[in-house]
Amino acid sequence: MITIDNIVINLKLNYAIVLLKTTISLRRMFERIAFNLNFEYHCRRLREIDDKPFISFVVPTRNEAVYLPKLLTSINYITQICKVPIETVVVDYRSEDGTPDIARKMGAKVVEVDKPGVGYASYVGVLSSKGDIIIRTDADVIMTPSAIQETIKVFTDNPEKLVATVGHIYYPLDLATNLIAYLYDRYIRKPHNTTGYFIAFKKEVSSKLNFDPRLKANDDWDFGFRALKILGPSKLYYNYYVATFVSSRLIKKKGYLKYLIENLGIVKATPIPYSQLSNLPHTPSS
Repeated sequence: MITIDNIVINLKLNYAIVLLKTTISLRRMFERIAFNLNFEYHCRRLREIDDKPFISFVVPTRNEAVYLPKLLTSINYITQICKVPIETVVVDYRSEDGTPDIARKMGAKVVEVDKPGVGYASYVGVLSSKGDIIIRTDADVIMTPSAIQETIKVFTDNPEKLVATVGHIYYPLDLATNLIAYLYDRYIRKPHNTTGYFIAFKKEVSSKLNFDPRLKANDDWDFGFRALKILGPSKLYYNYYVATFVSSRLIKKKGYLKYLIENLGIVKATPIPYSQLSNLPHTPSS
């Protein structure tokens, strides 16, 4: 027989379980943030690596004068202080805010293109890169030594791994957005769910797998799904605990609800092809 006392007891038990799980998740979320903020520790580990691969960062931009300096400052820190050989390739489409000049002044190689679409910019950036490892990232990222150390370690210790990605932490740091990010990274995201803030792959892969130059947006997700199809799941690597810092501008622009339903796969954002890019001399594998 069901009584009100039984109902209340069950509700209290459920509440206690949810509270415990939330508390554990919050603690681990803050531990993850602290781990990736420890630049000096991870930089020291990077300096201890004798034979480092040459890394190329590919950064598609358009009017990113506000955010780009943070990214380039963090990359330059990894180059100069952590002693990692790096080139940064900024591929810019008709910026009107001085983005290319900022990139050049901060040591980046700039490729200016006259065709729109982040897919095209990423595609050109890969073709312009010389690194053993290519990392596609976004202009609003703060790159972490932890992500670079993890990538070098994975590709060195596991030669069969060809594509790697890591988790994300939103800045400015606030509880709601970062709890969402942590739960998504920890429990939902799969290795082929690659996003633009960090997609690392070996140069050898680019002969059969590059970003789709026809895509206006979502070239990052498309890359991951094609990597899964072409390379297979055993070639992909993902570590949710290691992370980069990413501006929360996108989640704020979309709103929490739309962000959640898209990332849960309830609603899919369909990449939009540019018809004017359909006759490129080089086309990626599909």
